[in-house]
Amino acid sequence: MKLNSLKATKKFSKAFTKFIKNYLKKHNKLIILFTGHLGSGKTTIIKEIAKNLKIPYEIKSLTFILWQIYSFVLYKRKYTLHHIDLYRINPKDILKLNLKKYLQSPYNLFVIEWGEKMIKFLKPPFILVEIKKIRRNQREIKVELYLKNARKTLIN
Repeated sequence: MKLNSLKATKKFSKAFTKFIKNYLKKHNKLIILFTGHLGSGKTTIIKEIAKNLKIPYEIKSLTFILWQIYSFVLYKRKYTLHHIDLYRINPKDILKLNLKKYLQSPYNLFVIEWGEKMIKFLKPPFILVEIKKIRRNQREIKVELYLKNARKTLIN
């Protein structure tokens, strides 16, 4: 799918948030890995997802912070959005972050930038969002759901 403007990115983010909400209603936790070069729009999409989830805080780029936590309410339950940025983390050091207990706990939504560093440590299900910067205001986005024995393309 091509996104040709910030308006198109916001529209995509709104539809993607709707999918996230429906997924959480059935499964109560979700991990979303975002990949793409610097400036590809990972944080922009995450900011829009947070707005759509009615998180009352401004989501900021985590270039110098590894992990931010935000609370939100969905289906009368308290959830936690974990915004993680692995840009400055060596893949072999990911296990030192002690994420395992959080990843297995219910009522958590993980949005992880530079998620390609974490794929080999995760067990499905999780979602992979690949963003490619084509031009200054144009992005190509692909969204795949990784299941235990399959991979399903949601958006291409």
